[in-house]
Amino acid sequence: MDKLAADFKDKGVDFYNVYTREPHAGEDYSHRNGDKRLDFTDKKATKTRQDREANARGLIKSHGILRPIMIDIIGKDCVQNWLGGKAPNSLTIIDREGKVAFWQIWSNAEGLKEKLQEMTQE
Repeated sequence: MDKLAADFKDKGVDFYNVYTREPHAGEDYSHRNGDKRLDFTDKKATKTRQDREANARGLIKSHGILRPIMIDIIGKDCVQNWLGGKAPNSLTIIDREGKVAFWQIWSNAEGLKEKLQEMTQE
């Protein structure tokens, strides 16, 4: 996503992460491809804003994220419920008028790139 953010920066596209919750708390997926970043056994489900802030900082450190990260609120009015379809890794494009222009239940960089190319054509 950082590469896409860089590729579209000069086209007026801003990228943000919204940290909603720890999607795989206590789970380990590193055995699938040997990627230790997929070992979440040390992560716990977030119950407070401080928990989410700490996990977001860890995400920045472990994944080298360059995009700004916003922290979702906890409770029924959270962004994840009304914009993310309750999915932990959804992706949303909000256009210049503030309307949802594109949504994916699970973020996919290639699909995002195609939509951004379509939206930024002159």
